[in-house]
Amino acid sequence: MKNDVGFVVQQRPYPPDWLFALDTPNFAPAPELWKWIKQIFLNPEHKLFNPDHQHLGAFYYPQIAVIWANGGFRKQGRFVVGQAEKIMINAGGWKKARQEEQYYQWFQTMPEYLITIDAQYAKQSNDVNFCALIEHELYHIAHKLDEWGAPSYNRETGKPKLEIRSHDVEEFVGVVRRYGATSKEIEEMAKAVNSRPEVSKADIYHACGTCYLKVV
Repeated sequence: MKNDVGFVVQQRPYPPDWLFALDTPNFAPAPELWKWIKQIFLNPEHKLFNPDHQHLGAFYYPQIAVIWANGGFRKQGRFVVGQAEKIMINAGGWKKARQEEQYYQWFQTMPEYLITIDAQYAKQSNDVNFCALIEHELYHIAHKLDEWGAPSYNRETGKPKLEIRSHDVEEFVGVVRRYGATSKEIEEMAKAVNSRPEVSKADIYHACGTCYLKVV
Protein backbone atom coordinates (compact mmCIF):
# COMPACT_ATOMS: atom_id res chain seq x y z
CA MET A 1 0.00 0.00 0.00
CA LYS A 2 1.22 3.50 -0.87
CA ASN A 3 1.04 6.46 1.45
CA ASP A 4 0.10 10.06 0.67
CA VAL A 5 3.53 10.80 -0.81
CA GLY A 6 3.42 7.85 -3.18
CA PHE A 7 5.80 5.15 -2.00
CA VAL A 8 5.47 1.92 -0.08
CA VAL A 9 6.70 1.94 3.50
CA GLN A 10 8.51 -1.35 4.16
CA GLN A 11 9.81 -0.84 7.71
CA ARG A 12 10.42 1.81 10.29
CA PRO A 13 13.03 4.38 9.27
CA TYR A 14 16.40 4.63 11.00
CA PRO A 15 18.61 7.72 11.39
CA PRO A 16 21.50 8.15 8.92
CA ASP A 17 24.82 6.62 9.95
CA TRP A 18 26.79 9.83 9.34
CA LEU A 19 24.93 11.48 12.22
CA PHE A 20 26.68 9.22 14.75
CA ALA A 21 30.17 10.22 13.57
CA LEU A 22 29.73 13.76 14.88
CA ASP A 23 30.93 14.63 18.38
CA THR A 24 29.03 17.91 18.66
CA PRO A 25 25.23 18.16 18.81
CA ASN A 26 23.86 17.87 15.32
CA PHE A 27 20.54 17.33 13.62
CA ALA A 28 19.14 15.84 10.43
CA PRO A 29 15.68 16.48 8.98
CA ALA A 30 13.64 13.26 8.89
CA PRO A 31 10.89 13.52 6.27
CA GLU A 32 10.99 9.73 5.97
CA LEU A 33 9.95 9.44 9.62
CA TRP A 34 6.90 11.66 9.15
CA LYS A 35 5.92 9.63 6.06
CA TRP A 36 6.18 6.48 8.16
CA ILE A 37 4.10 8.05 10.95
CA LYS A 38 1.34 8.92 8.47
CA GLN A 39 1.40 5.43 6.97
CA ILE A 40 1.40 3.59 10.30
CA PHE A 41 -0.48 5.63 12.91
CA LEU A 42 -2.56 8.05 10.80
CA ASN A 43 -3.71 5.62 8.12
CA PRO A 44 -7.14 4.08 8.92
CA GLU A 45 -6.25 1.04 6.80
CA HIS A 46 -3.18 0.12 8.85
CA LYS A 47 -3.52 -2.22 11.82
CA LEU A 48 -1.64 0.24 14.06
CA PHE A 49 -3.88 3.17 13.17
CA ASN A 50 -4.72 5.20 16.27
CA PRO A 51 -7.88 7.37 16.03
CA ASP A 52 -6.54 9.49 18.90
CA HIS A 53 -4.14 11.04 16.36
CA GLN A 54 -6.52 11.38 13.41
CA HIS A 55 -6.57 15.20 13.70
CA LEU A 56 -2.94 15.13 12.47
CA GLY A 57 -3.80 13.35 9.24
CA ALA A 58 -4.60 16.60 7.40
CA PHE A 59 -1.10 17.95 7.92
CA TYR A 60 1.92 17.38 5.75
CA TYR A 61 5.67 17.60 6.16
CA PRO A 62 7.03 20.10 6.99
CA GLN A 63 3.89 21.68 8.48
CA ILE A 64 4.65 19.11 11.14
CA ALA A 65 8.38 18.48 10.82
CA VAL A 66 10.45 15.67 12.31
CA ILE A 67 14.16 15.79 13.00
CA TRP A 68 16.83 13.41 14.29
CA ALA A 69 19.22 14.60 17.02
CA ASN A 70 22.51 12.71 17.40
CA GLY A 71 21.93 12.38 21.13
CA GLY A 72 19.54 13.17 23.95
CA PHE A 73 20.10 15.48 26.90
CA ARG A 74 19.57 15.52 30.65
CA LYS A 75 16.74 17.52 32.18
CA GLN A 76 15.78 17.47 35.86
CA GLY A 77 17.75 14.27 36.40
CA ARG A 78 16.22 12.34 33.51
CA PHE A 79 17.50 11.66 30.02
CA VAL A 80 15.32 13.15 27.29
CA VAL A 81 15.01 11.24 23.99
CA GLY A 82 11.94 12.88 22.46
CA GLN A 83 10.24 16.24 22.34
CA ALA A 84 7.28 17.84 20.55
CA GLU A 85 6.99 21.61 20.33
CA LYS A 86 5.15 24.41 18.60
CA ILE A 87 7.62 26.59 16.70
CA MET A 88 7.74 29.98 18.40
CA ILE A 89 10.60 32.44 17.97
CA ASN A 90 10.56 34.86 20.88
CA ALA A 91 13.30 37.11 19.58
CA GLY A 92 13.87 39.97 17.20
CA GLY A 93 16.50 41.40 14.89
CA TRP A 94 19.45 39.21 13.94
CA LYS A 95 18.66 36.58 16.56
CA LYS A 96 15.22 36.01 15.02
CA ALA A 97 16.73 36.00 11.52
CA ARG A 98 19.37 33.41 12.52
CA GLN A 99 16.79 31.07 13.96
CA GLU A 100 14.50 31.41 10.95
CA GLU A 101 17.42 30.81 8.59
CA GLN A 102 18.19 27.50 10.33
CA TYR A 103 14.62 26.27 9.84
CA TYR A 104 14.68 27.32 6.19
CA GLN A 105 17.93 25.43 5.68
CA TRP A 106 16.37 22.30 7.17
CA PHE A 107 12.86 22.50 5.74
CA GLN A 108 12.78 25.32 3.12
CA THR A 109 9.95 26.86 5.16
CA MET A 110 8.87 27.51 8.74
CA PRO A 111 7.18 24.45 10.33
CA GLU A 112 4.21 24.86 12.62
CA TYR A 113 5.27 22.01 14.90
CA LEU A 114 8.50 20.08 15.37
CA ILE A 115 9.14 16.59 16.78
CA THR A 116 12.75 15.81 17.74
CA ILE A 117 13.86 12.21 18.29
CA ASP A 118 17.15 11.01 19.79
CA ALA A 119 18.85 9.06 17.00
CA GLN A 120 20.85 6.95 19.46
CA TYR A 121 17.68 5.78 21.18
CA ALA A 122 15.95 5.18 17.85
CA LYS A 123 18.85 3.04 16.60
CA GLN A 124 18.98 0.85 19.71
CA SER A 125 15.33 0.51 20.73
CA ASN A 126 13.08 -2.32 19.61
CA ASP A 127 10.03 -1.70 17.42
CA VAL A 128 7.52 -1.61 20.27
CA ASN A 129 9.49 0.87 22.37
CA PHE A 130 10.12 3.05 19.33
CA CYS A 131 6.42 3.08 18.43
CA ALA A 132 5.52 3.96 22.01
CA LEU A 133 7.97 6.89 21.98
CA ILE A 134 6.60 8.23 18.70
CA GLU A 135 3.00 7.97 19.87
CA HIS A 136 3.94 9.64 23.15
CA GLU A 137 5.14 12.68 21.20
CA LEU A 138 2.11 12.62 18.89
CA TYR A 139 -0.19 12.79 21.91
CA HIS A 140 1.40 16.13 22.82
CA ILE A 141 0.17 17.70 19.53
CA ALA A 142 -3.49 17.77 20.44
CA HIS A 143 -6.66 18.89 18.70
CA LYS A 144 -7.47 22.28 20.21
CA LEU A 145 -10.90 22.64 21.79
CA ASP A 146 -13.14 25.68 21.57
CA GLU A 147 -14.75 27.45 24.52
CA TRP A 148 -17.53 24.84 24.62
CA GLY A 149 -15.11 21.92 24.67
CA ALA A 150 -15.69 20.90 21.04
CA PRO A 151 -12.87 20.29 18.51
CA SER A 152 -11.87 23.57 16.84
CA TYR A 153 -11.19 24.03 13.12
CA ASN A 154 -9.56 26.72 10.99
CA ARG A 155 -12.29 28.57 9.10
CA GLU A 156 -10.10 29.21 6.06
CA THR A 157 -8.49 25.80 5.60
CA GLY A 158 -10.93 23.53 7.43
CA LYS A 159 -8.00 21.85 9.15
CA PRO A 160 -8.04 21.08 12.88
CA LYS A 161 -6.50 23.71 15.12
CA LEU A 162 -3.59 22.23 17.06
CA GLU A 163 -1.94 22.96 20.38
CA ILE A 164 0.78 21.51 22.58
CA ARG A 165 -0.80 19.69 25.50
CA SER A 166 0.96 18.30 28.56
CA HIS A 167 0.25 14.89 30.07
CA ASP A 168 -3.36 14.22 30.85
CA VAL A 169 -5.51 11.19 31.60
CA GLU A 170 -6.34 10.72 27.91
CA GLU A 171 -2.65 10.40 27.01
CA PHE A 172 -2.00 7.93 29.82
CA VAL A 173 -5.00 5.81 28.85
CA GLY A 174 -4.01 5.86 25.18
CA VAL A 175 -0.46 4.68 25.82
CA VAL A 176 -1.45 2.04 28.38
CA ARG A 177 -4.19 0.72 26.13
CA ARG A 178 -1.79 0.21 23.23
CA TYR A 179 1.55 -0.58 24.89
CA GLY A 180 0.92 -1.45 28.51
CA ALA A 181 2.64 0.27 31.44
CA THR A 182 5.52 2.49 30.22
CA SER A 183 6.68 3.90 33.57
CA LYS A 184 6.29 3.24 37.30
CA GLU A 185 3.63 5.93 37.52
CA ILE A 186 1.60 4.47 34.69
CA GLU A 187 2.18 0.95 36.00
CA GLU A 188 0.38 1.92 39.20
CA MET A 189 -2.53 3.15 37.11
CA ALA A 190 -2.45 0.04 34.94
CA LYS A 191 -2.80 -2.22 37.97
CA ALA A 192 -6.28 -0.81 38.43
CA VAL A 193 -7.23 -1.59 34.84
CA ASN A 194 -7.61 -5.27 33.95
CA SER A 195 -7.17 -5.02 30.18
CA ARG A 196 -4.83 -6.46 27.60
CA PRO A 197 -2.71 -4.04 25.54
CA GLU A 198 -3.79 -3.73 21.90
CA VAL A 199 -0.23 -3.86 20.55
CA SER A 200 2.30 -5.13 23.08
CA LYS A 201 3.87 -4.18 26.39
CA ALA A 202 6.57 -1.55 26.00
CA ASP A 203 9.42 -1.12 28.44
CA ILE A 204 9.95 2.63 28.10
CA TYR A 205 12.68 4.33 30.09
CA HIS A 206 12.70 7.58 28.11
CA ALA A 207 11.80 11.02 29.34
CA CYS A 208 10.01 13.53 27.15
CA GLY A 209 11.30 17.07 26.81
CA THR A 210 7.79 18.37 26.11
CA CYS A 211 6.73 17.28 29.58
CA TYR A 212 9.21 19.77 31.07
CA LEU A 213 8.00 22.73 29.01
CA LYS A 214 5.54 25.25 30.38
CA VAL A 215 2.27 24.73 28.55
CA VAL A 216 0.18 27.88 28.23
